[in-house]
Amino acid sequence: MQRFFRSFLVVIMLVLAACGDAAQQPTSTNQTSGPVVGANDLLISITYSPEKTKWLEERIATFNNQNVQSNGKRVIVEGKELSSGTARTQIRAGQLQTTIWTPSASTWLEVLKKESNNPNIAEADPQSLVLTPVVISMWKPMAEAMGYPGKEVGWSDMLALIQDAEGWGKFGQQDWGRFSWGHTDPDISTTALSTVLAELYAANGKTSDLTVEDINQEKSQQFLRDLAQGIKHYGSNTLVFSQNMQKYGMAYISAFPMEEITLIDFNKQAPNVPLVAIYPKEGTFIHDNPFIVMSDATADQKAAASVFYDFLLTAESQNLAMQQGFRPANVDVALASPLTAQFGVDPNQPRNSLATPPADVIVAAKNAWANNRKPANIMLVVDSSGSMRDDDKMDQAKLGVEVFLNRLPSKDNVGMIGFSSSPAVLVPLATRSENMANLQMQTQGLVPDGNTSLYDAIDLARQELENLKQPDRINAIVVLSDGADTASQLSIEQMLGNFGESSIQIFPIAYGADAETSILQQIADFSRTELVQGSTGDIDKIFENLSRYF
Repeated sequence: MQRFFRSFLVVIMLVLAACGDAAQQPTSTNQTSGPVVGANDLLISITYSPEKTKWLEERIATFNNQNVQSNGKRVIVEGKELSSGTARTQIRAGQLQTTIWTPSASTWLEVLKKESNNPNIAEADPQSLVLTPVVISMWKPMAEAMGYPGKEVGWSDMLALIQDAEGWGKFGQQDWGRFSWGHTDPDISTTALSTVLAELYAANGKTSDLTVEDINQEKSQQFLRDLAQGIKHYGSNTLVFSQNMQKYGMAYISAFPMEEITLIDFNKQAPNVPLVAIYPKEGTFIHDNPFIVMSDATADQKAAASVFYDFLLTAESQNLAMQQGFRPANVDVALASPLTAQFGVDPNQPRNSLATPPADVIVAAKNAWANNRKPANIMLVVDSSGSMRDDDKMDQAKLGVEVFLNRLPSKDNVGMIGFSSSPAVLVPLATRSENMANLQMQTQGLVPDGNTSLYDAIDLARQELENLKQPDRINAIVVLSDGADTASQLSIEQMLGNFGESSIQIFPIAYGADAETSILQQIADFSRTELVQGSTGDIDKIFENLSRYF
């Protein structure tokens, strides 16, 4: 089974690698405090992905205190946390020297071999340390309404509920509204790409032999479009959704695909309503973690690495990993808490696995998702009040808006409102491709001056979106401001009250180190979104990440 999932992830990682290093290089890095190494000690190093940090930091400290010997020398392990894509890039560039590398998936090694043109860069056949499957997380009462745990639930059940005009009222739960879910970007997320492939398998009633022809059929394209109608918004990473689910509960979304370990961690926080893992009846995939010994390690280091691996595969070590929510790679270690119903998971699942598609099918699936994702109507609301003169805020904001516009799909409708002492529609809503030149011109023409009519500007954006009468799209207001309202005719209570039961979402950006965040946070909480805080040094990155919400 591990070989199967490893081959699947090889294809995925090669596809994602083709999307460019920028999508694969998160910045997480943390060097553990260096151990004391004696003259006769043997030092080895291990670089690990962030999800294993808590487990490995404790295991390394314990190992170093046990005076473990290899070839007559005491072995000392030095650990470093580094995101998988960054580690791969640094190894390839010769910037990272490590005895052992354990990324989130063993397929990162295959990517490294391909990119470095060095098939022997590491020892052959690395073994897994831990495993975790991909699941659809769902609030327990909602899952129970759909028949969980007695009935297996899958994509077809989700689609039927999305299309039902009664929504959760079908199950006597009118207060829950319509079924909604979230989705990360398969251009940068292995879990998201696994999800898209699972959807396409389900559309074709297959568990293997998915083809490009299958994907290009109208029924497959329509299946993706129909599922997308339930999307609340997209996102750049799982953390955003998990945090919002913690904060807003069942009122936020009904379901979200994530790794099982993430669901367990969520439930460990003792939320008011727990999540449960839905293992789609049509099938799912598993992500693994490998123990890779690099070829340039000395013979003594390789022998010491083997000793350390044996330590990590002991029942004690595997049970400690399991406490974090991982499944043990040691088959002799029985599954136990938290891999139990108490934390929302089923240790007997997944029962159905999906066959690995070839690379051309993976590319076709990613393209099909891009072409059939839920389109958006987005009104940009940009603060051009006098305080935006400070610290080069206005010029940097213009750069950020440019990044945002370039990242949006051409079929999305985009408009712009500028506001200082009063708001004005600078660019009416139309497709990005139609509006792009005007949006760029109006952005560059913004001049900071006057007061701040934040509430009136947001209300004007609401009116513009409501006038379109397009509930089948994501309708969103993206607000960039550095200060509290000083000039609106409306109060914040009146402005928010005007939204009523509207599905329009507001995404506020508090801009600048001196930004007044309390009002913008109140607006984000009302809309059940996230307040993003940016500065002149990172506003372009903020806008790039925010563009992945649509």
